[in-house]
Amino acid sequence: MMKNRKTRLMVNGGLLVVLAAIGIAAFRLGTSTMEEISPEEPLVEMAQTDETDAPREEPLVDAGTDQVEASMEDFSDEEEPEEGEAEEESGLSEEDGLYPEETETYQDIPEDRSQEAEDVSAQAVSMPELNFSEETLMQWPVRGTILLDYNMEQTTYFPTLDQYRLSPAIAVQAVEGAPVMAAAEGKVFSVEEKADTGTTVTMELGSGYQAIYGQLQDLTVEEGDLVEEGEIIGYIGTPTKYYSKEGSNLYFAMKRNGKPVDPILYLP
Repeated sequence: MMKNRKTRLMVNGGLLVVLAAIGIAAFRLGTSTMEEISPEEPLVEMAQTDETDAPREEPLVDAGTDQVEASMEDFSDEEEPEEGEAEEESGLSEEDGLYPEETETYQDIPEDRSQEAEDVSAQAVSMPELNFSEETLMQWPVRGTILLDYNMEQTTYFPTLDQYRLSPAIAVQAVEGAPVMAAAEGKVFSVEEKADTGTTVTMELGSGYQAIYGQLQDLTVEEGDLVEEGEIIGYIGTPTKYYSKEGSNLYFAMKRNGKPVDPILYLP
């Protein structure tokens, strides 16, 4: 029994020694192989170089601002074509200055616009320049007795109204149906129906002056018309209820820059 135990112990010890030797040899062999590959680079790089391996998940990294800006610059560089390429794709060049389509449109338009410009310039040539001043002398729009005089400083008696009030115009007696002529050259600014002066025509004379003709009928002019001095613009109408006692008459007023002026100062 004692001999058998000693024999077993010796065999077991020998096996342990052999296993230990094999382990030490294997460890040394593995270490030398790793050192030959790359002692400084991590094993992760080896996985990256192997194209056959499956894609691995990148570790989450807090990228710096410089890296983000650099990646954005790379992206913008890829998206924006160079100057030469952009010109080739759009069909533009520095000499052209316009898109081909715009150039064709631009060439087509001037014919119509030039015609319009000619029409406008023709109208400007045919349209007389309205000049009126304090020295301008008009002609009487109608011949007759002055029933009511101009007065913006003192009141004037109005028979029909039976009251004294300021008078911004003159009322010239005339028979119903008598022709009314333009006292001066001008342009018809407006045609209105008013309660006190009936059908009323306002004409622009130039330099801020206006002439107003009231108590008319059967007009021969309309808004926008150019009227020569002495041209008939209408006829004396039936007086409104504000002038029933005065009888048929021409209401004639003048304004300068919107303020009443005495028409007698411009009549012979």
